[in-house]
Amino acid sequence: MPSVGIVGPNGHEMARAFLHLCKGAANCYHITESRSYGPKINVLVADNTSPVLPSLIPELTNDDFLIINADNADIFSSLGENRAKVITYGFNTRACITASSVTEDGMQLCIQRAFVDLEGFTRSPQEFSAPVTSLGAAAAWAVVGYNGSKALCA
Repeated sequence: MPSVGIVGPNGHEMARAFLHLCKGAANCYHITESRSYGPKINVLVADNTSPVLPSLIPELTNDDFLIINADNADIFSSLGENRAKVITYGFNTRACITASSVTEDGMQLCIQRAFVDLEGFTRSPQEFSAPVTSLGAAAAWAVVGYNGSKALCA
């Protein structure tokens, strides 16, 4: 079962939404401070810069994923050396997964560039709708982690 760590001010809401979407098929943690113990994280979602990032990123391997908010330019300078596969999300046109529209009922998402998920399947460029009404606006980007890397919850 994959372990997902979420860093950022909305991490608690995103973790709760991610667990809801995954229906318990993944462990998900909101990481709030530097840690010298805890489960191995397979996927690290960085919504914002945080003092904990420099201690977590070196733990990621070539088989892991680092999912980062491309709309936050400051986050890139805090990443340091990274071995994980990077997937970016946001409204930024350079992001791997973008939102073309957000409404009260959901989000229209687009995978801009193909990537290989945790199960080894290639996720090709595509556009899809994702309902977010039950999740709340602060947790909407958890939908990206679920749909963009669907194997996390399969």
